[in-house]
Amino acid sequence: MKAAALATLKPLLDALRGYSVLEEVRPNAFHLNGADFIHFHDQEPEGLVADVRLAKGRVRMPVSTWAEQAELLERIDAKLATMTSHAGKAD
Repeated sequence: MKAAALATLKPLLDALRGYSVLEEVRPNAFHLNGADFIHFHDQEPEGLVADVRLAKGRVRMPVSTWAEQAELLERIDAKLATMTSHAGKAD
């Protein structure tokens, strides 16, 4: 990933580093519970994009702007909150 792309993503990457459940495996990739959770691409026609597992499949979201990054973080917050609430319930 190009240095300019990493600079654009810095606030988002810093926010992702704040989640204790995410493990940073490369400067642009994070795992959740040992599996790929999110990574980024910078050479896409639509600009910077994130591939993130928010459901059973992977979702591709644009992250070139602050607003796009904020939307991604909201969706990640919701996903992780759901996981946390389910983990506390007995079967």
